[in-house]
Amino acid sequence: MPFFSFILIKNYLPSELVILDSNTEILLRKKKYFCKNTKIWNIFSKKNNKFELDNLSYEKNIKIKNKVNKIIFCLPPNIGAGDAIEYGLSFKAIEKKGLYENICLAFCSEYYKILSVFINPKKIYSDFVSEDQINEYKNLFHFTSEIESLKLQKYQRENIELNINNFFNVNNYRPSVKKLKNKISRISIFPISKSPIRTLSVHLINDINKYLLNKNYTVDLILGNNDLTSNYFLKNLETNLINIYNPSNLNELNNYIKNIELGIFCDSGPLHLAKIYRKKGLLISTSVDSNNILNKEDNITFYNSEFESQYCSAPCGLTNIINLQNQHGCFDTLKKNKNYVFNKSNFSLFNRGNLQKSYKFFTENPVGCVKSIKFENIKTFIDQLVR
Repeated sequence: MPFFSFILIKNYLPSELVILDSNTEILLRKKKYFCKNTKIWNIFSKKNNKFELDNLSYEKNIKIKNKVNKIIFCLPPNIGAGDAIEYGLSFKAIEKKGLYENICLAFCSEYYKILSVFINPKKIYSDFVSEDQINEYKNLFHFTSEIESLKLQKYQRENIELNINNFFNVNNYRPSVKKLKNKISRISIFPISKSPIRTLSVHLINDINKYLLNKNYTVDLILGNNDLTSNYFLKNLETNLINIYNPSNLNELNNYIKNIELGIFCDSGPLHLAKIYRKKGLLISTSVDSNNILNKEDNITFYNSEFESQYCSAPCGLTNIINLQNQHGCFDTLKKNKNYVFNKSNFSLFNRGNLQKSYKFFTENPVGCVKSIKFENIKTFIDQLVR
């Protein structure tokens, strides 16, 4: 997990780093910047790197020991939209309690605009924080270094918002929204996650589609811009009577979710956007326990997979398939139990690696907790929601 600083020999635009930073118009020469973007670290650390660097250094995560008044809260790198929203909601809860004189949220990357929906944009930094800006606050709080329960968050899902709020003893925050529409005529389905073990099976979605169309609901299927998974769904849909949407970016997705009437979700970014807007819906949860995603203020009900095998029982907590000794899979497909996988002697091998080369296989051949979900178990929840 990189936390690093760099100094450039000449000025560069963030776009030259294939980064669109919402706070930084230009990266100035001879100025020290701090960053946690893994892509930028990989670009700078390559021997044939074309950018002229005066310095590139790893930085230490120094824990905060004394009571402070000004603080920068630092997000971990490579998180999904859902995680970013949970961190953002906790940041807002801390701000509202007035625990500190001045705070900001740093290293938000592409989630800057989404978080700006409920956080003052002046309190958010995208990818780069200058040394001068760091000195204004003096104290950095790295969530996954300071809060023990979040250290394995990359692999083993926890309720981020709940853990942070308990750590700071603050109440959950939800933005005020308009009253929910009572009459439901249109239902939006969000079946795809960045992880194949949290993506719903196309067979389940076909059953849901047919049932809702028979009940005369308008059905929107939101597939996003993940070409591999989206194309698989399109190829295997059994009806052309539904509306297909492919938001090209988070802003388009955000604008769409603002106007949904009811949603059916897997554990993914759209679910967490729906939480912000207090939307009504159903979470169908596979590897991740819904209790680690939803809180009592949310209007979304849930169904957890009930899959069991010799090696695991759902929800196991994994956020994605894992790379264990050069084999990709989950506890069940790897035929290894959780205690074995999380053994310290294996942990150095327990990394994501190039997992995406296996995504196609696990999309077409769902893991047990995904495959085992039956439409008849979901139908009751849908009927209750649309009354």
